[in-house]
Amino acid sequence: MAFFSFSNEYDKDKILPLDSNFITDYLPEASGDSVRVYLYGLLACRTQKEVTLSGLATELKLSEEEVIDCFKFWEEYDLVTIISEEPFTVRYLPLSKTGKPRKFKPEKYSEFTGALQALLPDRMISTAEYTAYFNLMEEYSIKPEAMLMICKYCVDLKGTSIGYRYIITVAKDFASRGIITTELIEKELSDYMVRSEDISSLLNALGLKRKPEIEDLQLFNKWKSQLGYEQKALLFIAKKCKRKNVNALDDFILELYSNKLFAEKEIDEYLKRRDEYRDIAVKICKALSVYVEVIDPVVETYILPWTAKGYDGDTLEFLANWCFRKNRRSLSLLNDQIDALYDKGLITLSSIAEYVKGMAKQDEFIKEILNECNIDRRPNDSDRQIFTAWYSWGFSAEMIKEACSFSKDKIRPLVYMNALLSDWKSKGVFTKDKIPQAVVASAKPVASTARFENERSYTKEELDALLDSVDDIKF
Repeated sequence: MAFFSFSNEYDKDKILPLDSNFITDYLPEASGDSVRVYLYGLLACRTQKEVTLSGLATELKLSEEEVIDCFKFWEEYDLVTIISEEPFTVRYLPLSKTGKPRKFKPEKYSEFTGALQALLPDRMISTAEYTAYFNLMEEYSIKPEAMLMICKYCVDLKGTSIGYRYIITVAKDFASRGIITTELIEKELSDYMVRSEDISSLLNALGLKRKPEIEDLQLFNKWKSQLGYEQKALLFIAKKCKRKNVNALDDFILELYSNKLFAEKEIDEYLKRRDEYRDIAVKICKALSVYVEVIDPVVETYILPWTAKGYDGDTLEFLANWCFRKNRRSLSLLNDQIDALYDKGLITLSSIAEYVKGMAKQDEFIKEILNECNIDRRPNDSDRQIFTAWYSWGFSAEMIKEACSFSKDKIRPLVYMNALLSDWKSKGVFTKDKIPQAVVASAKPVASTARFENERSYTKEELDALLDSVDDIKF
């Protein structure tokens, strides 16, 4: 008679199909929790029931971490594949396409399990945790004695309440660097002990009250062996580091290394300038009424190029206030203004102030001319360009006033003045006594421009011939 049989009331329609190989080949290797998780997930696949990680954990009275560990166990056997960690998503694979079960038996590690439980007397080690250690040792060929050394190191560091994930992480780091034998692990831990005093000094300089960890040793080796920093310099950098954690210190050291800064004096000078630049950036943004969430990009994009041109903080703040008053309230518009001043050779605050005073005096003269011409408005950039051109032609303010006296009653007085001065320039008339009275008397506007006595007329063909006679000409 068979050992098992169905009752008459058994509903075969509600049977969950399960490959027999799962029972004969895989189930003996798995913990009870792993089997429960696998079967519940298989049921969800069969019924297309929506199940979340937290929901499955609640149903099976497990933690989410335990559920994830169980699926990772089955993933080692190629029965499932974890598609996504967030959100946690698993796809079931058919047994016909999977790998064979692992060949090792838990009995192989009986001495290891007893020694490990003795290291962690405050809690019972679960089957899933043991399986994680077994899998790791099999995958990386780590001897049980070497694995126990890693476990003991972690327990000494974190205490007997340490979680096994930390131990697995440390062991994987060792294995990734080929440190899998007792000799190599002993040497690694010995190096750690030798340098732990130096590392502790760095942690204290950061304000951290904890023991050095193996990750600290790896960073310390990088800073000293790869980057070339001495312990004295590292202590100085750690004290200057504003964010008090090891990863921030690593970022800070890499920043200094990228700028080729190794000695305390040059590092200190760099930090002073960096803080100064940040202060300048804050003041300028405040003067422009510009809000920025992070100030460092402002320093990189604007402050460093401006200071490289020779502009100091006081000058930049003055220009920012000036742009705000002129309604040019952005960093890019301030940058345009600084570029224009730099092109004129105006860098220091005193030179800019003298230039502005000169511009103000020039505006007074332009305003005087505009009033003479019955033009009721303030001077603008176009006026300034015209007057600058007249000065560059060699005319004095006195001669410009003379030209105004002949132009003020014209329809477009400034246009007439421009033509008149151009005519005088061509004739070499730069003083009052040389103004030809006959020429002045006969001057009259023609089609909103001015023509003057003895001025030659040109046909279109003649003008075209003139242009063709010159390869490159700019008006």
